[in-house]
Amino acid sequence: MIVKLNDSGEMMDNKEFGLKIRTLREEKGITREDFCGDETELSVRQLARIESGENLPTLGKVAYIAEVLGVTIGNLADTENFELPLRYKELKYQILKSPTYLDEVRLEIRENQFDEIFTDYYEQLPEEERLMVDCMQASLDVTLSKNFHFGVGIINDYFEQIKLKKHLQENDLIILELYFICLIASNFSSDIYDSTSFQYLIDNLLDQEQYGDIENLFLVNKALIKAFGANVYRKDYAKLEEIANTCRRIMTNTGDFQKMPILNLMEWKYYLYSKNDPSSAEACFENALKFAQIIDDVYLEENLKTEWENDCTVFEFDC
Repeated sequence: MIVKLNDSGEMMDNKEFGLKIRTLREEKGITREDFCGDETELSVRQLARIESGENLPTLGKVAYIAEVLGVTIGNLADTENFELPLRYKELKYQILKSPTYLDEVRLEIRENQFDEIFTDYYEQLPEEERLMVDCMQASLDVTLSKNFHFGVGIINDYFEQIKLKKHLQENDLIILELYFICLIASNFSSDIYDSTSFQYLIDNLLDQEQYGDIENLFLVNKALIKAFGANVYRKDYAKLEEIANTCRRIMTNTGDFQKMPILNLMEWKYYLYSKNDPSSAEACFENALKFAQIIDDVYLEENLKTEWENDCTVFEFDC
């Protein structure tokens, strides 16, 4: 169990910590609804879980709670106890930054990474970190199974809260990536899709560059790549160029060149589907292929060739 120091220097468990927050809130006569406001920083349900001791808040949530209560973070908890284990952070970023391309060898490595997190760290993580792990696992499950129901529960729980936000945070971006994956897997089922929300969320993702959060921009890029695929799937090509250009700027600013072949793939699809320009599309395909050869990724190289051949067949021109 994750613990903190109470005011007397003794160890305080999650329930005691949650009770302290609830007591301070009730002493000030603040309802949970008023405490959470528009719920962009903290939802009523999240607060209830924290106060009951079910979940531990992240340091960011603790800062928000302390601000509303009019106390310092130090009055609530020893912040050192909110530091995530180094090995967990290594595993999380390996999962986030190393695509599998559905290669069996890489999928086995990914499965082992998730197993280690769930075995050694999951029960000790704050709620937001658990949610991130759940989203990453759900995204993989939906991709592999083509069954969007693996992600529906998470989307239904958090989607309305995300739509209220202008400045998206780490978990918001991970959930949006899952949302676009589920849309494709569900064939844009009305259970999770409506056109107004879909367009708003893409526009909001495109606006995230203005905040300059380098780590978040990496996640913005991942979500935009999935949004691009969703637009191609539903044959809506209006945003393809803007999405591809935004991804290129983000990759340049963050140094995330590992996804350059995916960007080249996006650009060739833009030229084919939106511009009907096979010549420019082929140039993008050749660039993607060269990058895969430079990094000696044979599996990626073969996938790119297969995807290009499929597009050649669809558009009826010689590869």
